[in-house]
Amino acid sequence: MLLGIVFLYGSGFKAHNCDQKFSNQPRIEVVFTDQMDFNNLARIKLDLSQKGILINYNKLEFTKEGCLTFIDFSVDCKDGFKGSAEDKLINKSHFGFYRDYADDAKSPFATGSF
Repeated sequence: MLLGIVFLYGSGFKAHNCDQKFSNQPRIEVVFTDQMDFNNLARIKLDLSQKGILINYNKLEFTKEGCLTFIDFSVDCKDGFKGSAEDKLINKSHFGFYRDYADDAKSPFATGSF
């Protein structure tokens, strides 16, 4: 199962193993999918908290098999960027949020579909 959290460094990718907070100006991107279960969401929350980002799940709905079907979340990057979004996860390719720490980022933060 995909954990849905990606740390981008320039043109390369690293996931879940960043030792220094925001080294090399990463882009943090979280994409929620209908393949995720509660344990995936708990892991994302833990990983983000270790990076200084708070995410709260205001409402979650799952199938009887435990797959995510609806999410209402809020996120606070603790640097002035925060937001929230909610949606049913039907045919969504990129629903979640991102925070781009690059000085030349065209868009440093977004929530929802992107």
